[in-house]
Amino acid sequence: DEYADCRKDNLFYPFASRNEWEVADFLLWSSLSMAAINEFLALSMIHELKLSFNNAKELQSRAEMLPKGPSWKCQVITSSHSMKHPIRLFWRDPVECLESLFSNPLFHDKLDFVPHRVYTTAAQVLRVYSEWLTGDFAWDIQNQLPRGATILGTVLSSDKTNITTMTGARVAHPLLLGLANIRMCTHTKLSSRAFLLTALLPIPQYLHPNQRMRGMLEDRLIHECLVIVLKPLMIAAEIGIMMSDPVGNVRHCYTPLAAYIVDTPEACMLACVRGKTSPFTMASYLEFGDSFRHPECTRSVTLEQLANIKADPNNLEAFFEACAEYRLNGVHAPFWMYWLYADPSVFLTPESLHHWHKEFWDHDLHWCLVAVGVLELDFRFSILQPITGYRHFSCGISKLKQVTGRVHRDVQRYIIGLIAGTAPRHFVTAIRALMDVRYMAQSPSPNDNLLTSIDQLLLVFHQNKDVIMTLGARMGTKKPINNWFIPKLELMQSITASTRKVGALIQWSADATEHAHISEIKDPTRHTNNNDYDPQICRHLDRLEKLRCFEIATTLKSHVVD
Repeated sequence: DEYADCRKDNLFYPFASRNEWEVADFLLWSSLSMAAINEFLALSMIHELKLSFNNAKELQSRAEMLPKGPSWKCQVITSSHSMKHPIRLFWRDPVECLESLFSNPLFHDKLDFVPHRVYTTAAQVLRVYSEWLTGDFAWDIQNQLPRGATILGTVLSSDKTNITTMTGARVAHPLLLGLANIRMCTHTKLSSRAFLLTALLPIPQYLHPNQRMRGMLEDRLIHECLVIVLKPLMIAAEIGIMMSDPVGNVRHCYTPLAAYIVDTPEACMLACVRGKTSPFTMASYLEFGDSFRHPECTRSVTLEQLANIKADPNNLEAFFEACAEYRLNGVHAPFWMYWLYADPSVFLTPESLHHWHKEFWDHDLHWCLVAVGVLELDFRFSILQPITGYRHFSCGISKLKQVTGRVHRDVQRYIIGLIAGTAPRHFVTAIRALMDVRYMAQSPSPNDNLLTSIDQLLLVFHQNKDVIMTLGARMGTKKPINNWFIPKLELMQSITASTRKVGALIQWSADATEHAHISEIKDPTRHTNNNDYDPQICRHLDRLEKLRCFEIATTLKSHVVD
C-alpha cells in the first residue's frame, strides 16, 4: 500500500473521514451512472457536507488510490491460424487470488488445514466423507509433501455465459477460482463470495473451412490459455509457496488441483476426449448403458495415448484422424500435464446441476410422460394440494419453458407418487432407483453404507430398465430409440468412486459458480458502454474489490481502536 503512511493519521485516506468514506462507498456500489452521481453531488444539501470530491470522476480517482488486490493483465495470444479478431486474454495471478481467499479474515474460522479421516465410531469401521480434506486424494498428497506443509486445494470452474439480454448475443467465458479448504457450508453459500474471477478466457472465431478443425483449434486455445493463467499454481504445487492465513500464521503451502466444476461438454474438452465418450472412464457411447463402471480414464492413460500418436500436431486433419483410434479431441498439450498431482479422473466429478437434475428433466421425466400419458400426468400435477414452500404446477409440467434447476428439483419431489399406480411396477422401480441415487448422492456427509446403497440402486435400475424400451418410453423426436447412449447415465457410475476421492459431491455443484456469474460478469457488464466488454468488466471488478477489502480492513481496525 503506497499510501500506508497517510493512513497512520487518517485511517480512511484518501477520504477525509468515515462519514465521507460511507458516502463514497454507497455511490460507488450503487447502479447510478456518472451523470446521476454528478447530479447527486451538485445538490445543495450535499454541498453542506463539504466532501473532498465534487464529481464522479474525482470520486473514481480517489477509489483508485485504495489498496489494491490481485491486478489484471492483458496478453495477446498469437496463432498461426487465421481468425476474425485478435485473441486477448485478460487474467490475474491465481496465486494472489488464492492467497486473498486464504487470508480473508471473514473465513478465519471456516478453514481446515489438515487431511483427516472421519469414522462414525472409535472402532473405525464405517468411514464418512464430507469436506475435501476427508477424501483419499488429499490424504495421499499430504503423505508426499514435506513435514509441516499445508495443502491448499484449488477449485476451478469455467462455463460460457451470456452477458447481454435480448440482443447482442455477446458471450463471456469466465474462469472462477475457489479454495477447497473453505468448509462446505461456507463456500456453497451463494452470499459468501468464495469464488473469484481469475480470467476471461477468449472465445475465438477461426476461419478454417472445416468445422471440426475449428472446434479442435478452439479446444487447443483454451488449454493454452489455462497453461498461461495457471502456471503460478503449477509452480507452487511443485515447490510450495509461503502464505499467511487469516490469523497471521505463515504457512508453507502447496496448491494441487482439487476439483474443476464444469458441464458435460466442457468436461470432455478438459479431459481431451471427443463427444460420445465418457470424460471419467474409458467407456464410449456404445457402453453408456452398461451396469458397471468401466476403468478410469486417468492422467497416465491419456498421456500415453497422446505419446503413441505419431502424426504432426500442426497437420490438423492428419492429427485429428490419428486421434480417432483413442477417441481424443485433438488437443496435444492438455493444461493438466504440467500440473503435479492433477488427474482428470480425480478433479472432474459428477455434478448435481448438469448431470443429475438435467438428466432427470431430459430423460426420466420424458419417460414418465410417455408411460403415463401427457394429459394424465399434467392432470395429476394440477390437482395436487398446494403446499407452502413447494411449487404448485396448476397447468401441469409438459409445456413448461426455460426451466431452471429449481424447477427440476420441484418436479422431482412429486414424480414418484404421481406415476405410482398408473405406470407398470418395474417402470416405477427403475425411476424410483434413479431418484434415490440423486437424493443419496446429494448427502453432505455420505458414509460407506450409503455409497454401497447407491451402487445397489444403480444395479436395480439396470435390472429394470428394459421395461422403458418395452413401453416405447425412450422416444426421439419422431420414433422410439432402442439404445442407452445417454452420457449422464454413465456418469452416475462414478458417484461412489469420486466421493471417496474428493469428499461429498454436493460441494462441487455448479449452483454456486453459476450464481457467481451474476456478480462477477453480468452485473459489471451493466456498468459498461456495451462495447469492448472485457477490459471494462476487469476495471469494474477491480474497483469493487478495493471497496470491499477497504471496508473490511477499516471495520476491523476501528474495532481494535475502540
